[in-house]
Amino acid sequence: MMKTIKIFLLIMILIFLPFSLYAGVAVLGNLSYKYVASKGETYTTVFKVFNTGENDQEVKIYLQDYSFNYDGVSFYSEPGSHNRSNAKWIQYNPKTLILKGKETQNIQFEVSVPIGDSLVGTYWSVLMVEGINPLDPTVKGQLIINESIRYAVQIITSIGKTGKGELEFQNPGVVSEGEKKFFNFILLNTGERYISPEVSIELFDDSSGLSVKSLKAKQQRIYPGTSTKWSFPLESIPQKKTYKAVIVADGSGEDVFGMEYTIIL
Repeated sequence: MMKTIKIFLLIMILIFLPFSLYAGVAVLGNLSYKYVASKGETYTTVFKVFNTGENDQEVKIYLQDYSFNYDGVSFYSEPGSHNRSNAKWIQYNPKTLILKGKETQNIQFEVSVPIGDSLVGTYWSVLMVEGINPLDPTVKGQLIINESIRYAVQIITSIGKTGKGELEFQNPGVVSEGEKKFFNFILLNTGERYISPEVSIELFDDSSGLSVKSLKAKQQRIYPGTSTKWSFPLESIPQKKTYKAVIVADGSGEDVFGMEYTIIL
């Protein structure tokens, strides 16, 4: 069953006074691994986990499917829960481990891409790395805060050059936040391949045709079926005028998408 969780999960058990705080594991290096692979190909990767504390730390590693929406909500579900999951292609080792204080160990995963003719575009899932901090049954009469930190390591497989990302612009418009105004819109990937576009917006004075402002946004990865929200500040722009906004989402190569929108301030 689909469920929404946060990467940083804080479990608070209220008893009385004072409190104990537990911390522990960190993933070193990348939190995403991208591969372009052929059908039937196998590839192997290793990443490192580190015990940030002085005491022994138990670590659990497990697979989940992952998606998100433009509201910034991440969804984690059972492996193989959607048709673009590559979780069933992945073997990993170890499943659990004990890290001594300040110790670093390797986690290895292997991805074996099936030969199936139906494979097109991008498939992905995540390896969750979670430090386990059991409650101490001998501690009584205290406020205990048990902090469990989870890292989601994304494993992304694109099948050769197959498939294409297709971006659809949704809900464009000007919104006000206090005294500030922003031009917002949503990008939905309706295609078969992930895309990480460079998104820019240029405003033109509708009466003179002159450019008055140009802005670029930080790239965001958009998987098939997922969406992201983009927000551009409209600062230092003369009010009570009409502008033409030209928005470009450049995913490199032929993956370039655009939209024009009239803005009245």
